[in-house]
Amino acid sequence: MIFHRITKHALKVISALVITALICPAATAVHASREDLKVTPNFNERLAVPANAEIELVLNRTLERGERIAVTIGQMDVTALFRQRATTYAYDGKRFPLPAGSSIVTVYLVSIGESWSEIARHALTVQPRAADLDSGSEPGKPPTEPGGAKRPTSTDAEPKSATAAIEKKTEKSFKFLPSFSISMESQPLQSNFPIDARPEKRATFNDFNLTGSLKAEGKVGNISADSNFDLAGSTFKERTLQFGTLGRKAPDIDLSSYLMNFRVGKAKFSLGHTSFGNNRHLVNSFSSRGLSINIPINKRFDITGGVTNGTSVLGLGNFFGLAKVRHQVQGATFGIEFFPKRPNAMRLEVSGFNGYLQALNNVGERRIVDVERSRGLGLRFIASDKAERFKIEAGYALSRFFNAKDTTLDPTGTAVPVRAVMRSAYYIDSTNQLLKDMKLTKRKSLNLSFIFKLEYVEPLYRSLGASPSADKSTQDYSIDGSFGEITFQAGHRRSNDNLRNIPSILKLLTRQNRFSAALPLSAFIGGTDKPSPFLPRLGYSIDQTNSLGAAIPVNGGFEISPSTIPDLSNTNQIASSAWQFRKFNVSYTYSRSYADNRQQGSENKDQLGWVHGVSVGLNPAEIVSFNVGFSFDSQRNVELSQVNRTQNLNLGTTWKPFKNATFSGELSQALAGDAAKTSLTRNVNYSGQFAYSFSLEKSRFRKFGTQAFVRFADAYARNRRSIEFSNTQTRTKIMTAGLTVNLF
Repeated sequence: MIFHRITKHALKVISALVITALICPAATAVHASREDLKVTPNFNERLAVPANAEIELVLNRTLERGERIAVTIGQMDVTALFRQRATTYAYDGKRFPLPAGSSIVTVYLVSIGESWSEIARHALTVQPRAADLDSGSEPGKPPTEPGGAKRPTSTDAEPKSATAAIEKKTEKSFKFLPSFSISMESQPLQSNFPIDARPEKRATFNDFNLTGSLKAEGKVGNISADSNFDLAGSTFKERTLQFGTLGRKAPDIDLSSYLMNFRVGKAKFSLGHTSFGNNRHLVNSFSSRGLSINIPINKRFDITGGVTNGTSVLGLGNFFGLAKVRHQVQGATFGIEFFPKRPNAMRLEVSGFNGYLQALNNVGERRIVDVERSRGLGLRFIASDKAERFKIEAGYALSRFFNAKDTTLDPTGTAVPVRAVMRSAYYIDSTNQLLKDMKLTKRKSLNLSFIFKLEYVEPLYRSLGASPSADKSTQDYSIDGSFGEITFQAGHRRSNDNLRNIPSILKLLTRQNRFSAALPLSAFIGGTDKPSPFLPRLGYSIDQTNSLGAAIPVNGGFEISPSTIPDLSNTNQIASSAWQFRKFNVSYTYSRSYADNRQQGSENKDQLGWVHGVSVGLNPAEIVSFNVGFSFDSQRNVELSQVNRTQNLNLGTTWKPFKNATFSGELSQALAGDAAKTSLTRNVNYSGQFAYSFSLEKSRFRKFGTQAFVRFADAYARNRRSIEFSNTQTRTKIMTAGLTVNLF
């Protein structure tokens, strides 16, 4: 019955769209609390990389169920070109050369039922290749076609015979890459103590999910196209894509996203979930379902733009994202490349934007919204010297924002209309490499760069295509350097708000100083050709931030209680050391934090904390590994003369008894209490898991794979408080299992 229900809905969707959904591995029902996702690139934003380099994006945690990563380089969505290895996403520049010149690598976190959210933005500079200059490649575009095929050079464009010319014009190719995945998630056992802690719903369950993807690539002459359609479905209604908006009426299987790219010569058209805009304050990588274009007019001029739905779209409704004319964002950019042979040597972009949003939320959102409109113009200027030691990027935006009449929130029309306001914003980012590979010793060179950033956003500034913080001015100064294997950074950041100095509004000043350094002792002791593993790699960082009110506002209510005006200084320091042996590694970390409260009447409300942490890893053989971690945390409240301490112990092991099979186990214990011994909390958790995977591939369309796991987790907690004479205990045991079958 369950499979019949899934198949019935799947056939409806596939027959209408001829699509399937992307592989989604089964997830356990018990997992760690969600941590903010951060991305670390393997490339230096100040140094140019070769076009065939492999760039990597490393996440600080594994993705949770329903999450995926999307990546754009400039205006081009390159998500499908990244290979995933655990928490690392790699782009192979040898197969798909990187676009020459400077561009922005933007990383998005995409969640089912949520809008795209930007989590990282890094500048990428790619060395121009001789082939780019000879073939007249467009700025920021690699001289390759989709799939890694070489774009014809000026020599190739003149075949030696008429027959060769005809063959070149009629070049054809087609690739079809389907994939299906059926997964089962089960929680056959859950035991709770006390019994009333057992959940009323879904203490045990069995769910089936169907996901898949249908990808296609084709080319005929100078016309090429690629497409990717994704869908997802589940027998658990609350996990379906549109449950947040449609409730029980949400389809069991639905379209999650799709993208179709069409290239005619050098022009590119994208239809589906796309993004456009690179003006930081006007329209900045706005992503939704719609249409985007990139048309190089010639070597000097190009046009980019887009028309998309104002909020995220799921399912078959509003398939093209263009159905609601009064719920759209529209923008276009005219680019001028002053030196075509050297991309981004001097480039000017002029952008226009128009946005009209109805009182509709993004998928899965729950907030009160109003009808909003904004229109604006923007400029963006990029320049660099021939050696690319000096780079500058500056932008300016002028936006007019107002709330149109909304009969939903104001059915009688008696509300006082909000006056439209026109405000501006600008920024400057510059990098100057003061010293480059300056030889100080026979083997060591010095590199030193100065970076300056300025941003100014007027009060009440707003644009529907970007999300800057209004009424704020920020300056950032930093020096980055390296001496051989030693790297260091120092910087100062300052920001002000209440830019118009309104007397009744609190003006907040923020000042930050930071410094960090990383150095291997082998750079000072012994030879660098074969450093001793007993010499650790040391690291140190300090960050000091002061936030204070500039003055007591007039008639703002603060004069009644001046202690409400903030004046706080936070200092955080981290020192670390790490030893790496062949089958053994050790690391030690010490961190110290101090919050100095200087508010009037709250001078004693200070906090002092420090943490010692040690971790040990052992890999005696390829099939087995062990890890041990211990930390000791102490937090002191000066005002209350109270000290709270926490001890954490973690043990883990992994064993691979045979190919594709893995046993893993983990034990953790945390003891927390105060120095006066009035309270004590103990948490003990242990878990074990067996996982097995199998795959078989005979041809492009004959692929089969399975992943299965069984996991058991036991969590115990005890909380004793002597003052309240309380002693509570809880214990939860859960067994989960999952099976995923991948087809094609």
